[in-house]
Amino acid sequence: MPEERRKAQRRDGARRKAERRTAERRTSPSGDERRVSERRDGAEHRKADRRVSVGHRLDLILDITRQLMSITNLDALLRQMAVATTKLLDADRATIFIVDRDKNELWSRVALGRGVGEIRIPVGVGIAGTVAKTGETINITDAYADSRWSSDSDKRTGYHTKSLLTFPMTGQNAQVIGVFQVVNKRGGPFTQLDEETLASLGASAAVAVENAQLIAEQKRLWETLIETLAVTIDARDQQTAGHSQRVTRYAEVIGKAMGLEGLDLEKLRAAALLHDYGKIAVRDRFLQKPGKLDDAEFAYMKAHAEKTGEFLAHLEFPRDMRDVPVMAAQHHERMDGHGYPRGLPAEQILVGARIVAAADVFDALTAPRYYKPAYPLSKTLEIMDGMAGNHLDPGVMTAVHRCVHDLEWTLDELKHTWPKPGDEGMGSIQEAAGLSERDRAGSGTAGPAASGPGRGGA
Repeated sequence: MPEERRKAQRRDGARRKAERRTAERRTSPSGDERRVSERRDGAEHRKADRRVSVGHRLDLILDITRQLMSITNLDALLRQMAVATTKLLDADRATIFIVDRDKNELWSRVALGRGVGEIRIPVGVGIAGTVAKTGETINITDAYADSRWSSDSDKRTGYHTKSLLTFPMTGQNAQVIGVFQVVNKRGGPFTQLDEETLASLGASAAVAVENAQLIAEQKRLWETLIETLAVTIDARDQQTAGHSQRVTRYAEVIGKAMGLEGLDLEKLRAAALLHDYGKIAVRDRFLQKPGKLDDAEFAYMKAHAEKTGEFLAHLEFPRDMRDVPVMAAQHHERMDGHGYPRGLPAEQILVGARIVAAADVFDALTAPRYYKPAYPLSKTLEIMDGMAGNHLDPGVMTAVHRCVHDLEWTLDELKHTWPKPGDEGMGSIQEAAGLSERDRAGSGTAGPAASGPGRGGA
């Protein structure tokens, strides 16, 4: 009996094992089924990864858009767009072209990795030119296999272009206003997703570019208006022809030597161009009188500085340029408080006005006038050094000496704007009674030859 029970138990154990194996086979997938399941799981993971990637790109596009909308300088905007595009598409290089309708060309001063310098391409020529003409995207996996591609840039720089994605930037009027060109995607050719991403970025970039272009056009209109006003004043008096232009150039050189840049330099330039605008109120018989002015005439002539401030106050200057009229009107004030029109103490004279004053004297001395020849640079600096402290700001004079070589180069460049002997109002050196009031003040000259004020040196 015990033996029969043991055999029966072994049979029951074997049967239960067989049943378990059968059950496992029924519930476990086959090899094919496992492979299908693994593929399905992989596809789902890839879809999830793609959703994460797309979401990340959208976040980047929104962040880039916010950055672009805050930039109003066109060159800075194009550089930021190029940097953002290479990062967004994981590419090596990018160039952002703008369409110049007047010349029917594409231009860019921003080409990452290609060095400094402006690039110009006729619309319809090359890949970028073709995109500008047709408005269609061109995605190339092998640039050298495309007949539209020019390898001149690669030959010149030693770079090797492989893949290219070139995309049109369309403005509000449905015209192509620019072109993105992205080069050499890392890890393979540009994809459909890259094209979609660039399309999303291009829409907001176009708005930013058109805004920056509008601001640039308004700024240029403003600059040409100021330049025209200055030229109009200089044209009234042949013996100071080109004076405002020269004072502006000298003021820019001195301002840069003092560390001015950006908006501060723009304000200085505007004030220098307009510093004599009040002369429009001076009658021709005083403004164009040959020889020296008497005391009463000179007192009348000095009113031009106050008139400059009065007249310019009627112009609606941009908010960040509203001290330009004050700066222009103060250019005859002195550090000792004995200047005109208001006799301001030094601490109330704007830095820009102090620079314009120095540039004004520099031109009055280095350019020929009806009462004197053009002084050499050494004599000019000697006279101006004598004016430092009482008349001119010593800090400005330090900057003048620091940038003297740049001033000398600018002086030589501008000699063609000097009035010529025989020009109306120039007279001759022999007709002059001596140095002007400003020159006498600087050089300490006295005596009969120095009697009688000039036309204010500037």
